[in-house]
Amino acid sequence: MKLALVYHQFTDRGGLEGYLREFARELGAAGHELVLVTSRIDEVARGLAAEVRLIAPPWSSGRGLARFARRSAALVPELVPELGVDAVLGFGRTWRQDVHRAGGGCHWHYSRMLPWWKRWRPKNRLELALERRLYQGGETRHFVVNSAKVRGELAEAYQVPAERVSVIHTAVDAQRWQAAADPAARAARRQALGMSEAGPELLFASLDHRRKGLGTLLEALVEVPEARLWVAGQSLKAWRGAIGRLGLESRVCEIGRAELLPWYQAADWFVHPSHYDACANTVLQSMACGLPGVISAADGAVEFVKEGVNGTVLRDPGSAEELAERLRWALGRTEAERAAMGAAARAGVVPLTWAAHVERWMEVCRAVGVWG
Repeated sequence: MKLALVYHQFTDRGGLEGYLREFARELGAAGHELVLVTSRIDEVARGLAAEVRLIAPPWSSGRGLARFARRSAALVPELVPELGVDAVLGFGRTWRQDVHRAGGGCHWHYSRMLPWWKRWRPKNRLELALERRLYQGGETRHFVVNSAKVRGELAEAYQVPAERVSVIHTAVDAQRWQAAADPAARAARRQALGMSEAGPELLFASLDHRRKGLGTLLEALVEVPEARLWVAGQSLKAWRGAIGRLGLESRVCEIGRAELLPWYQAADWFVHPSHYDACANTVLQSMACGLPGVISAADGAVEFVKEGVNGTVLRDPGSAEELAERLRWALGRTEAERAAMGAAARAGVVPLTWAAHVERWMEVCRAVGVWG
């Protein structure tokens, strides 16, 4: 099958970009030929495609999404007769493709959580307009989302019927993301990373600390004085004032954009009090590594969390009181209980293989009549 993947940047930047890189690699391994339609691409992504169609980026970055959407919409009809493409798959703020995947969720739903002055910013209004065109413009045959939560949001926001939306959960490479080989290996990891032998050690990973709930977590941490927090991803520079006011300087450790595997293997609990996520990769990765979590109900990945079996659910991600209570519950588990919950967490996501993910995509393409 020859597929065109449409997204404004194929670079090593964020969660969606990482997903697209691996998705393209797996499609190629399955024998599919790829054409990438984009404005920015790195050499790694170029190596995954038979052809690249570049749409020149605008001078103003603020107009980039709209310009790319317009230019890609004009290009899509040419791809089938000119290049023999079987299906066009879109992944960003584009409105014309055969199948579109909303990896970031429903912006209309997320936008309602913003303060009024952010809701009225030109960029936010532009994203809402592009999203409305996507779901109500009638130029896309079918939609893919990565959680049942997002499918419900699209029905609420844009009245997209359920039969036009397929849930394809994000794949997890369980061979890469796995627990330490044994307790001794885990202890060695902890020592190498500077963690205490007994703990408790909490892990938080994010490239958008405000949306992912770091503020709530810092407040909750005050009420759990025995725990130390390791923060991966975005810099803590803007948070140093709050950390100081809360007296947490010695208990919050910044690790930057580190390789997360050893941290997943070493930590006691993954804490993810996100205010909004479609289905966070970090939640699935941490579970695959046998790390139980305190996971926000506002993240679509929570459908993989079974209360008290493989983790615990934070019902109100804005409540520091509830988060502190959930943390106390988590840290009250014995090591044997925590390990059993970690094993159950891994078992819950191991079926999410890349092979199953690609095959599900092909099923959707066949069902909507773009292939086979």
